[in-house]
Amino acid sequence: MLRGHARAKVDSKGRLKIPSEFLETFLELSGEGRRVFVTSRDGQRALIYPLPVWEQLEAKILELPTTRPSVDLYLRTTSFWGRESTVDASGRVLVHPLLREAASIYGDVSVFGKQQILEVCDFELFRHSPPVLSPQALTELAEFGI
Repeated sequence: MLRGHARAKVDSKGRLKIPSEFLETFLELSGEGRRVFVTSRDGQRALIYPLPVWEQLEAKILELPTTRPSVDLYLRTTSFWGRESTVDASGRVLVHPLLREAASIYGDVSVFGKQQILEVCDFELFRHSPPVLSPQALTELAEFGI
């Protein structure tokens, strides 16, 4: 399970060095080919899915009617921002230029472990305004026993 937060660096070629606290688990999830799918739902954050995890999500999406606007928009958005990549021997993943520029993913970044995926965003985005659960979110989560 990927959990927690770590700072990391994106080099001048756009490669994210996966933080050591995430690397072993992330590689296990990625499988032998070390293949990943790097995408975004909003252009503000990169989501790095081990390809087998992304393929599980795709299987769920395949069961949904693509005529639904939300499904079509999700597919269009994740396809626009998405690129397949691999984790290299040094534990780096390329964040492609279009997403890197839109999300300002350069230099110091924040990497969040979110169960089976990694979320990457500009470190400054959260340094001055860290995430805080709203009372409404806490009430919704309480309904799930969280």
